[in-house]
Amino acid sequence: MAKRELEEISAGSMADIAFLLLIFFLVTTTVEVDAGIGRNMPLKVDPNTPPPKIDIHDRDVLEIKANSNDQLLVESKLTEFEDLEDIVREYFTANMETETNPKMPAYTQITIPYCQQKIGAINAKLNDNPDDVVIKSELDNWKAKLELCRSLPDQSYPEISKMAIIRLENQAGTSYGLYIQIQNVLKKVVNELRIEYCDNVWGKDYFALKDDDPEDADIISKLRILVPERIVEAKIER
Repeated sequence: MAKRELEEISAGSMADIAFLLLIFFLVTTTVEVDAGIGRNMPLKVDPNTPPPKIDIHDRDVLEIKANSNDQLLVESKLTEFEDLEDIVREYFTANMETETNPKMPAYTQITIPYCQQKIGAINAKLNDNPDDVVIKSELDNWKAKLELCRSLPDQSYPEISKMAIIRLENQAGTSYGLYIQIQNVLKKVVNELRIEYCDNVWGKDYFALKDDDPEDADIISKLRILVPERIVEAKIER
């Protein structure tokens, strides 16, 4: 009895099917991208051009260091990590209402007349230098402060020193876990202060604000003026 020959399966269309499946997965799959931590890094200095001298008081800088043994030093003093949050909060709030601590940043009360005075002086400078981008930026800044004052119940607010920064420095051996814990504390204190303003002034949940909503975006920009997040990462020490 003759053997029945098996018919061959045509694989000509398999490549097309595989290609279509590949396209399907590429289109439908979402890839998560780490946003990272937004921080200011020290600018590269030209050794042939000395940087401009800036008058910064010791009270304006909160220096936080983490060494290779995961020890925390705040203002050159060995500090327990559990105490860091209270120290950062005091840095922001010690002189917010009244000048009580000369070792912490000073505050200036920003009012509508004060903003108008500043805007008038800047406009005068802009008339002499109409193309100066620095003067234009300063003008926009004071206009934003004026708008902020008009939106507040007291039509004024306390502004922390413009030189106030938190300087974070890590040695190369500092663990990533400690680094993230420090960042979390700094962000937590800033967020808590913004939450308080957001609730008291606008009656909104800070974390519910959306960047793509014009009204929410306006509130977010005002909160960044009220509670600026000035954290500078210093060069890593070996």
